Order: sequence, then C-alpha cells, then structure tokens
Amino acid sequence: MGKKELQVPVVVGVGSEQFFIEKEIKVSPPSPPIFEIKEIKKWIEVYDVKVIPGKVIFNAYLWKDINYKTVEHVHDDSVNGPLFHLTTKIPFGGFVPICPAEGEKVCPGDIPELIEAFVEGEIDDLQCKTIVCGVPVYERLLEKSVVRVTFKVVRIQHVMVDDFKDKCKDKDFDKCKDKDKCKDKDFEKDKFCAKDSAFPFKGCYY
Repeated sequence: MGKKELQVPVVVGVGSEQFFIEKEIKVSPPSPPIFEIKEIKKWIEVYDVKVIPGKVIFNAYLWKDINYKTVEHVHDDSVNGPLFHLTTKIPFGGFVPICPAEGEKVCPGDIPELIEAFVEGEIDDLQCKTIVCGVPVYERLLEKSVVRVTFKVVRIQHVMVDDFKDKCKDKDFDKCKDKDKCKDKDFEKDKFCAKDSAFPFKGCYY
C-alpha cells in the first residue's frame, strides 16, 4: 500500500488583547464645525504582523468615517445646513501574548493569523465649542476607543498517510471477484436446476 505526504497547518496557540486608543481630531477649519454627529462607521486594518517568542507583534489603523450635521443659517427656531463627512485613520500597534497549546511553544517562523479585530466600545467627546448663527458648534472631536485584537499561531507540519486510492482499487478488485463468483453460481444454477420451461408437458401420470 502506498503512502502520501500531507502538508497540514497545526494550531500552536491563540491569544487576545485589548488596546486603548485616544486621539483628538481637528474638524474645523477647513471643514465647517460639528453641530451634531449623525453616524460614525469604524473598522480596523491590521498589517505588518510577525511572531516573536511567545507573542505576536503588529501594526494597525483604526479607521473612522464620521458623518455630521453643520449650521449654515437659522430661522424660525430651525437650523439648516448640509451634511459633511470626515474620514481619518488612527495608527496604533502592540503585541498579543499567545497561550500555547499543550506541549507546544510559540517560536519565530510560525505563521500568525488574524482571527478578529474590532472596536469593543468608544466615547466621542465634542470639544472646542464656538457659536455659529447663535447655535453652539464644535471644532474638535476627542476619540476614545477600546479595540480587541485576537490572533492564532499555526505551524506547518508534514504527515504521512495511507494512499486511499490504492485501498479503493483493492476494494474494487474484491468487488469484481465477488461478481465473478456470483456469475459462476448463477451458471451452476442454470446448469443443474431445471426450469419450468424444460418440461412443457405437465400433468398426473400413473
């Protein structure tokens, strides 16, 4: 029976860590100041990931896409103004300790894989208050976010396994042998067992 060599990724360990990110974002000028935040979309971009003994080090960006209302003019107690958006990226980085599997050790040369990176919670604090058309607006935004990053570390191993094709061929051969046996048995039945058609005249004979 033949053997085949498989290349298999084996999980060496998994780790997760939280990171606190704080940055003051200047909105105005050049854009109009913020009257009210309508929506903030955020996502994490992780890059430059490497394995060192017992840890994974990385760099990343926290992206923020901020949609907000502005003040153009005020009349009859109504505030009018267009929607603006501000897209910015906040760089951060660090390391994640990896909890190794039993009997394993995380080493350089192992392969890091990102499982997840997301914002667990955030506070958007409007700052630098000013007045436009008698309405309070804000020129800066202080972003405070907690980001969770989770990695797993894998190692490529080579495993020898049986060649199942050979097994299948052997099984097919056995099936063919069984079929031949059945054919031989059917032939013997035809040869020694008389069928009704062999005796066309039936009746009672004394």
